[in-house]
Amino acid sequence: RYDRFIKESYGDKNFNEKRMKSYVDLLCGITRFLKIKHLEKISADEFTADLLKELSDFFVNEYKYVERYKRLYAGLKGRAIPKAPRAHNTIVTRLNKVQAFFNHLLEREEIEVSPFYKLGKKRRAQMMKEEYDDDPVNLNLDELITIIKAEVPESLSETRDAFVFQCALGLRISEFKKMTMEKIDVTEDGIPYIHYLPSKTIRGNKKKIEIQTPLVLYALEIIKKYKFNFRILKYVSGKSGYNVKIRQLLKHCGIERKVKVFNEAKADNEFFPIHERASSKCCRATFVHLMDSVQINHYVTGIHKPGSNAVFHYNRTGLGDLFALMCAAYSQPLYKADKDLNVLPI
Repeated sequence: RYDRFIKESYGDKNFNEKRMKSYVDLLCGITRFLKIKHLEKISADEFTADLLKELSDFFVNEYKYVERYKRLYAGLKGRAIPKAPRAHNTIVTRLNKVQAFFNHLLEREEIEVSPFYKLGKKRRAQMMKEEYDDDPVNLNLDELITIIKAEVPESLSETRDAFVFQCALGLRISEFKKMTMEKIDVTEDGIPYIHYLPSKTIRGNKKKIEIQTPLVLYALEIIKKYKFNFRILKYVSGKSGYNVKIRQLLKHCGIERKVKVFNEAKADNEFFPIHERASSKCCRATFVHLMDSVQINHYVTGIHKPGSNAVFHYNRTGLGDLFALMCAAYSQPLYKADKDLNVLPI
């Protein structure tokens, strides 16, 4: 039935291809769970809250089953084979997809109650609540300029360009990975900018108003070089992923400033070099910090949503004014460009 749910959702265009594939991967994991538990013939209305909790625990600790049930993992390769406990937020993402299936059955009156409801409010909230690390650290302007100007080895060159470019856009990593040259435009008076619908708030954005962020000069140069084709963004996490490379980059560039992290066990702050705590989240935090430095409310940039007034605040500042403020914040020169992104003499 879950398989049919996926095919129907994809056929009705409720799922795009990427989402469909993620649900198929999840179905494979659920199938392994049911086989291990000898529950291959269980129906959806027989799936209890206790089984749901067992499924959640299985998602966390599936790596422990690989050796014992080799035949179930014979067709998997590389990253598809679990080798360590999965992170809590990964489990929440999986459970949300399972919950979507049971909600689908409820809407069609194929089941009377969802096993998620049977969990109870408190237990369900505990299972489904995402956890976040400490607030992301940000760079100051001197640190960002140091990284932009630094001589870096070839192994970190693309990471440096992607990182400082993302710092100039304020994009979440999920949106940064989706950016294409189709999202670039130039105003009549020569200001290049990106425009996009932020996916995190798209449901509340009833008028589908796009965010528009001007490109400072160094960002324009990077965009012309890569056209958003950053290979390093293929894997954000992992031992050689973007986040690890960011930390290596900052360490290479000598970004040693200490940042505090609260240790729950010790009930006290601990201090670490910024290069040990940085990730792609640092880019967004840096963007907000630098815009604050020129005394502009960062809600104006549109990347945060303070209630229903976000769009109102953003529209009060035109692209020209925002461009001037960004150039000041990033210590970049004002410039003009043509439609082909060639810089024009002022």
